[in-house]
Amino acid sequence: MKTIASFFAVLLFASNSMAASQCAELKAELKAMQKAQQQIMASLVSNHETFASSMEEYSVSVKSAQGATVKTVSQDMGQSAQAFRTRGVQGKKMAAQLNDATGDLLARVASCLK
Repeated sequence: MKTIASFFAVLLFASNSMAASQCAELKAELKAMQKAQQQIMASLVSNHETFASSMEEYSVSVKSAQGATVKTVSQDMGQSAQAFRTRGVQGKKMAAQLNDATGDLLARVASCLK
């Protein structure tokens, strides 16, 4: 995730200070963008795997739960749901930032190609 944040910082700095004559620097930015996108996709896959594993664990717990244990399992499920929602919100923010950065970078690439 640090790489993604670093990419956004570099991209914002570069978009404000880069002249059209410096179009060669776009190659490095494109590679950084690709790496950020790969990390976001890997994170999405990881989130799905983690969610599936959590559901399997809760399924096993519920099958053997009795009395007060049911309440504990229910509370754990609620906490997990909240954690996944928080990760989802963070993912949406990162995706929006990456989308904005992509639009900016594509506009600068188009400018270089004129």
